[in-house]
Order: sequence, then structure tokens, then C-alpha cells
Amino acid sequence: MGCSIVAQTLSALNIQSPEVTSKAAPPGDELNDSVKALSEKLSEALLNIRAKEDLVKQHAKVAEEAVSGWERAENEVSVLKKQNDALGQKNLILEERVGHLDGALKECLRQLRQAREEQEEKIYEAVAKKGCEWESKKSELENKLVELHAQLQSATDADNSMLAEIRSKLDAAEKENSILKLKLLSKAEELELRTSERDLSIQAAETASKQHLDSIKRVAKLEAECRRLKALARKGTLANDQRSGTASSFYVESFTDSQSDSAERALVIENDGCKSVDSEPHHPDAWASALATEIGHFKHERTLGRSLIVPSVEIDLMDDFLEMEKIAALPETNSGSDHTARVDDREATLRDELEVMISRTTELEEKLKMMTAEKVNLEFALKVNLLQIQDQLIEANEAKSTVEAALEEANLKKAEAESEIKVMELELETVHSSISRLEKEVEKERNVSREAVAKRDILEAELSRLKSDSQVQRSAIIEEFRINQDKELAVAASKFAECQKTIASLDRQLKSLATLEDFLIDSDRPVAVL
Repeated sequence: MGCSIVAQTLSALNIQSPEVTSKAAPPGDELNDSVKALSEKLSEALLNIRAKEDLVKQHAKVAEEAVSGWERAENEVSVLKKQNDALGQKNLILEERVGHLDGALKECLRQLRQAREEQEEKIYEAVAKKGCEWESKKSELENKLVELHAQLQSATDADNSMLAEIRSKLDAAEKENSILKLKLLSKAEELELRTSERDLSIQAAETASKQHLDSIKRVAKLEAECRRLKALARKGTLANDQRSGTASSFYVESFTDSQSDSAERALVIENDGCKSVDSEPHHPDAWASALATEIGHFKHERTLGRSLIVPSVEIDLMDDFLEMEKIAALPETNSGSDHTARVDDREATLRDELEVMISRTTELEEKLKMMTAEKVNLEFALKVNLLQIQDQLIEANEAKSTVEAALEEANLKKAEAESEIKVMELELETVHSSISRLEKEVEKERNVSREAVAKRDILEAELSRLKSDSQVQRSAIIEEFRINQDKELAVAASKFAECQKTIASLDRQLKSLATLEDFLIDSDRPVAVL
């Protein structure tokens, strides 16, 4: 870009000074060729630099991904080791429990055998006893059967309640596990957002630092140009008849270009500028206008390329420098002391603006440090949250495993209870066989009891006959009593009717007496008045 600016300035000089171009045409062509060659080399170097920067960024991304993958793998390995240790401990505990259960099972089988033998002995003793005791033994066996059924029902109810409780715990553990997984996903999304914000802040800080370096370079160039202008102004005060013109060329250097190449290009451009000034002493106004257009174009390009870190200050610096160029290009109408004073004032203002830019860059650096500290704090908090969530997930898995172990233990207990129930059913079958033998004996006694029942029926028939005779006699007596009672009621009703008749006649007599008294009272009232 600097080479294009130099080429534009040279073309402007060639257009506005035909006398000089007619005198020095061949050097200008060589200079243009050299400038074109240098611009091509510069563009190739920039392309190479950009390609290398892209490769560096890609390598950095790959390295970051590899480091993150390695960290994840280490975390997974540590988690798997912990799980393996926990499973080993659980296996040891389960083996110990299995040993205890085997011993308990053997003891239960021994006790069951002893109980079965004792029960068989009792059954044989009960069968050998007298026939009069079979009813009591049968009732006892029925009571035992009821108790066994009750125990079986209670055992099944307990197993069902335990299974329901274990299933509810398992469902709660699964729900908690799903909630923890959702929390982990939300934390991962938050981590991605924070990392994206961190990357954006880092990019902004890098662009700010690059622009800060560019501004420092421009300020240094402006100071050098100011010194050169001051020197030219002092020369102009010594020679009042001559007009001084200055030409400045701005060019942008890349960060990776060598200093030797940039110094050589600067010397070549300054020598060309001095030659053009010496060859054209009578056209300072043309120089000023060309530099004004060049600086305006440069300002426009810089304002389009930069969106951060005090663009207004850089524009002010460009304006001040342009004004200084115009002042230096104008004819010396005032004294030399006034001109130097103006230059000193401009230099002071430029220094003040440079200090402002430096202070702003320091503020930006402090903000960058604060952002990095905040990023570190956020990463630490995120790691702590991830560790807590992992611990909660491990606890949930352990709870789930304990619930599964309890469920397996309950299933084993249920199987043991079922085996005991089968043994009891076999014992009940033996009891039923003995009961069938006893029932045969009972059948014999039932035949005897049937004969007794027949005799009882005869007696009951006689008793029923006697009851029927007594019932007939009782009904006859009741009928006679009812007839007598009806007769008495009829007599009482006739007497009651006669009483009602007498009461009605008395009522009529009383009413007639009342009307007579009223008549007498009415007949006595006029006499009393007279």
C-alpha cells in the first residue's frame, strides 16, 4: 500500500511538472518498474504471511483440541478407576453376604429337617392315639394350616411392599439421574458460551494491541516529519526569496518485513522526494494539494479498516499534519519567528494527543487484564461446578446400585420363602394323607352315629306329634278366649253408644237453657232503662 502511495505521488509530480519529466523521463520509468516489482514482491510476501498465519491458527486449534481431548480422557480414566474400585468393594461385600447366606441357608435346612422329623413323629403319635382324640388333632392341624396361610400371606404382602418401595426408590434415583444429566448439559452449554465470549475478547484485545502498535508507529513518523518540517522552516527563514515545499509519503509496513528492507525503501523514497523538491522549487502549492489528496485517501482507508481504539485521535493527527504541510508549503509572508512558533505549537499539540493515545492504550491493557482475570475466575467456577455435578452423578449411580442390590436380596428372600412354602405344602400333603386315614375311621363312627340319628329321628317324630297336639289344644283355648273377648267388646260398645246418646241429650238441654237465659236477659234490659 505504501508503494502504491509513492507511485501516486510520483505520478502526480510527473503530471504537474512537465518540465521536470521531460528532463528526467528514463529514471522515472525505472523507478516505476522498481516500484511495481517491489509492490508485487510485497503482495506475495503478504500472501505468504497470511497463509502462514492461517496455518498457525489451524495448528493452535488442533493443539487446543488435542489438549482438551487428553484432559477429557484423563477425567474419564479417573472416573472409571473410581468406579472399578467401588465395584471391587461391592463384589467383596456381596461375596461376604453370599457366604453368610449360605451358612444361614444350611442352618435353615437343618432346622427344617428336624422340624419335619419332629412333625412326622407327632403325626405318627397322633395316629396311634385313641380314636376319641382325632377331632382335637384335626382341629389343631386346621389351625396350623390357617396360621401357615396367614404367614404366607403376610410374607407375600411384605415382599410386595418391599418391591414397591424399592421400585419407587429406583424411579426416584433415575429421575434424579436425569435431572443431573440435564444440569450437566446446561453447564456444558454455558461453558461453550463462556469460551466463545473469551475468544471474542481475546480477538478484540489482539486487534486493539495491533492498532496500538500501528498508532505508535504513525506518531513516530509524524514526529520525524515535524522535525523535518521545522528544519525546512528554519531554512526558509534564512532564504526569504525562496519558497519551501515539503513532500511527505506515508506508507504502511508489515509486522514481519525486515527492518533493512523498510529502511532502504524509506531512503529511496526520501531521496526521490528531495530530488523532486529541488527540481521543482516554483510549485509548492501543487505539492500541498497532492499531499492533501493522498492524506485524505489514506485517512479514508484507515477509517474503513479500523473500528476500535480512538479513531478520532488519529484523524485529528492526520488533520494537524496536513495543516502543517499546508503551512510549510505556503509562501513566507510572515517572519520566521512566527512560523517556528506555529510549528512548535503544533508539535506540542501532537505530543499531547500522543499522551492521550498512550493513556487510552494503558486503559485498554488494564481492561484486557481484568477480562483475563474474570475469564480465569469463570473457568475455575465452571470446573468446580463440573466436579460437583460429577460427584452427584456418582452418588446417584451408587444409590442406584444399592437399590439394585437390595432388589436382588429381596428376590432371593422371596425365592427362599417360596421354597419354604413348597416344603410346607409337602408336609401338608403328608398331613392330608394322615387325615384321610383318620377320615376312614371317622366314617365308621359316622355309621354308628347314623343309627343314633335314626333313633333320634323317631324320638323327634314323637316329640313333634306331642308338640302338634299341644299346639292344637293351645289354639282351641286361644280361640275360646278370643270369642269371649269379642263378646265383652260388643257389650262395652253398646254401653258406650248409650252413653253417647245421653251426652247428646244433655247437650241439647243445656243449649235450650242457654237460649232461654239469653231471652230473659234481653227482655229485662228495656225495663231497666225506663
